[in-house]
Amino acid sequence: MSNSKMQEKREQEAQIKRTEIHQGVIFKVVRDEITFDHQAPKTFDLVLHPGAVALIPINANGEILLVKQWRRAAQQILIELPAGTLEKDEDPLFCADRELREETGMRAKNITFLTGFYSAPGILSEYLYLYLAEKLTPDPLIGEDTDDIDQLTVSIGKATQMIQSGEIIDAKTILGILWYKQWINSEKTSKG
Repeated sequence: MSNSKMQEKREQEAQIKRTEIHQGVIFKVVRDEITFDHQAPKTFDLVLHPGAVALIPINANGEILLVKQWRRAAQQILIELPAGTLEKDEDPLFCADRELREETGMRAKNITFLTGFYSAPGILSEYLYLYLAEKLTPDPLIGEDTDDIDQLTVSIGKATQMIQSGEIIDAKTILGILWYKQWINSEKTSKG
């Protein structure tokens, strides 16, 4: 049995005492004390998050629509893919449509699920659904932070350069742009 499988089995059989540390508007912070085989307990502080979506909106010219916004935790303005947190029991596709309209003022005729990923699984349960949004038409929806967001439209080549230069440093945005670049390159290769 592999080490990771053994650890999974140990945790499933362990005694776990969970204490809620904080209940926020969006997420909860808990402390798990896990006792394995009568050893001293190990403590893990975790952030339980409802999940989120991120979108790669592509306009008629094949350019990516990005957003710029102040991020308090990072203490700087970040360039990001449009994204947002799932509301309680919200379908990720519905959330993707809402966030695209709030952050870019556009609606996509085609929204395609590409992949999903955990943002920081060592401490955070947030799972992100990554979508491709195509055939955009204006259809704004005003959200609580719509006025705080600037928009930026760039080619895939420019977006890649912005990652390499350190201008784009948001993980979901880096992953999304590089995933999309690889996807369009494989599409070109398969068409011949």
